[in-house]
Amino acid sequence: MTKTLAVQLGRHGITVNCIHPGMTRTERTPSLLAARAKQLGVSAEEAERQDFAPDSPRGNAICRMVDASEIAFVTAFLASDKAWAVSGELIAATGGAGRAVYY
Repeated sequence: MTKTLAVQLGRHGITVNCIHPGMTRTERTPSLLAARAKQLGVSAEEAERQDFAPDSPRGNAICRMVDASEIAFVTAFLASDKAWAVSGELIAATGGAGRAVYY
């Protein structure tokens, strides 16, 4: 859908992109981490460290959860005139999560 809309709207000066945020820290994160910590029998900080270690199934390259403000920065860039050449793309703002690239 993103590619199709980008093609249809590009001639009108409109870019279309999709941001895939992955696991993102929000105001609900502390309670979710507390529940995960209780499940693992560790502190909330340790639960997050374990979950985001590179070798963990939930892990990512930056070894931490992405903050919602970081997603906002990506959004602001894509909405700016500096991003004119970016259209029809899926931007993964996941901190490097995932082990494969899909096209």
